[in-house]
Amino acid sequence: MILLPFVCALAPASSMPVLVQAPDKYAQFKKNFKAAQVVGAHEEMARLVRGNQDEAIRLVSELANAMAAGSSAEIEAEFQALSKTWSEVFKTDFVERQYRYHSELAFDKPRRDERYKLEVKYYDRLKALNANASGAKDSAVYEMVGAEFAAYSARFEELGDHYFAAQAAAGAAVTADENYRGKDADLRRACEWWGKAVVNFDKVALNYSYYQSCKRRFEDLVAAGFGTAPAADPNAPTEPATPPPAAAAPVVAATTFELVDSLEKFTRPLFTADELYQMWPIVNLGAKGSKADFQALGEKGPSVVRTEASKAGVDIDRDGTADKPMPLTGNFTAIDFELGADKRRWGFLFKTGIQDDRFQGLQTNLQPDDVQMRVYVINAASVVASINGTPVRVLDENMDGEYGSEPKTFYYPGLSEGVAQPDYDCVVVGASKRARPWSKYLEVGGAWYEVKPLAAGAQLEYRAVPLETGTLKLDFKGPVQPNFLILKGTGNLEGCYFDVVTESKKPLVVPIGQYELFVGELRQGKKAQTVKCLILPGGDGRRYLVSKGAETLVTLGAPFNFEFATEAAEESLTVKGKSVAVVGSAKERYERFWNCVPRPEVSVRKAGSKKGGKPEKIDIVMDLLERKEDGSFRFVEADTWRPIDTQFPIKKGESVEAQLAEKKHKLLGDISSEFK
Repeated sequence: MILLPFVCALAPASSMPVLVQAPDKYAQFKKNFKAAQVVGAHEEMARLVRGNQDEAIRLVSELANAMAAGSSAEIEAEFQALSKTWSEVFKTDFVERQYRYHSELAFDKPRRDERYKLEVKYYDRLKALNANASGAKDSAVYEMVGAEFAAYSARFEELGDHYFAAQAAAGAAVTADENYRGKDADLRRACEWWGKAVVNFDKVALNYSYYQSCKRRFEDLVAAGFGTAPAADPNAPTEPATPPPAAAAPVVAATTFELVDSLEKFTRPLFTADELYQMWPIVNLGAKGSKADFQALGEKGPSVVRTEASKAGVDIDRDGTADKPMPLTGNFTAIDFELGADKRRWGFLFKTGIQDDRFQGLQTNLQPDDVQMRVYVINAASVVASINGTPVRVLDENMDGEYGSEPKTFYYPGLSEGVAQPDYDCVVVGASKRARPWSKYLEVGGAWYEVKPLAAGAQLEYRAVPLETGTLKLDFKGPVQPNFLILKGTGNLEGCYFDVVTESKKPLVVPIGQYELFVGELRQGKKAQTVKCLILPGGDGRRYLVSKGAETLVTLGAPFNFEFATEAAEESLTVKGKSVAVVGSAKERYERFWNCVPRPEVSVRKAGSKKGGKPEKIDIVMDLLERKEDGSFRFVEADTWRPIDTQFPIKKGESVEAQLAEKKHKLLGDISSEFK
């Protein structure tokens, strides 16, 4: 049977998901994944699954149907490879849940046959929906297909297939929503079915891109009032509604460029905003004559050119010649220049490493040589404007050349596979010495304003807005409190970012609505003695609802648990060092440990027994200058962020389980795991 998966495509004027047929990449994905599986190419399998979510899900369905009808060693092996890869990439057990469900179906033929027939009907209706959407766009067809999808979803749920229950619910939702129905849309019904799609996706731990679109559309409709109150009675007497307070007319303010040439001027809620330059973004140069771009600017910005062994400069017009020299003194140095066709000013702070340098507390050599030069860079550009008489400074912390732009995400060293770190602009309001994340809504002088940049930040447009508010209060359980913890708004608060760690230590006043974790940091110590780590959202999408006048607790932290993977051989068990990660009580992730890499003790026991063996510490990199027999370095900097693969002896052929535990971690205290 040909599978036609749902693919998310956003309508031009809304955040509503629509249903379309994807280009057929499936055959190529299936072929490439099988080839990588046969040779045990784990990184290639991860790359394929990460870049082909819909095709991977389609393969899950195909394997599931084949297994339910009659499994084989080949199907089992491919299913397990796909399950392991999905878990490592997306940090959920979606594939494993599908495997268990369809394994059970293999022993329940009546239920298996009914579910399969229902799946065939579902795909038949999907074809009908797509045909109508690309052809007659007949409302009666949408109504009929939508009703069938709704019935299918309910029956799939009764049969225990929450994946297809979610897909059919989305089908019922899209046939009632604005993209296909326009003025005939039934937004209350659409909201109901988007919500059912989200619930069923959650039950199979499938948090891929289409799920996120369904969730956003559901939240938008709830925020617009279509998910709570019953439909109004058209015959009921009406009373004139009290109009909400009108927002003020927008004001446009010109900005003035100011170079921020010191890291000490403001406290910035950023992981890299300190003098530990070894973690800054890098412009990687080769030998004399080489050039490289800034990470976020890419080819739209200037490049850095290495003009001599000990000289470099900024090639502003990208003609291969340095237009502005960069003094390589070994000190923190700020430089500014005009950027882009509009010649807006921009700048950065940079440094090069030294011979006797430190990385994760380990001695190393970061000094440029004849074949390489690393230029460590951080933002130094800001623009200042006045909002209703209060100075507001916008810092281009994501270094994309625009002031007040959307956050960017990057896969920095030290992050778990598939996990990205956001870089985001910040703003300093008034005389405060603590920056905030840039946000669509800003509180300035006790009033709320909707703010947006014009012409990449050459101007700021702002208008006073009447917002209802509540408060957020951080409840973090652990030996060290976050240095900053930023939540982002969802639905109608998209584009809003607020740091719940405040200067006043009081609960933070925010607009009412839903929020989720964006990024945070734990930090202790100063300068070279600093220990720190990132806090990033996990896979469960936990939300915090702020109601008018009410306080909402943001609960994170202990108990902390280790995630890890193992690989068994005949007489050894290997704990895979790169797989070791830490999650908290809200499934939040703790990443990029600096000067405090977790080093748990590993206890191994026979599977099913009650007592573990004598704990032994996992290995970590202790010497970055250690060399192999051929003279090359044994380790690189990327190896220092996590433990390294460590083997533990076991009895020949014995099935075993492992547990990880660390007492008194510098930032987190006790961390442990279950035996697995």
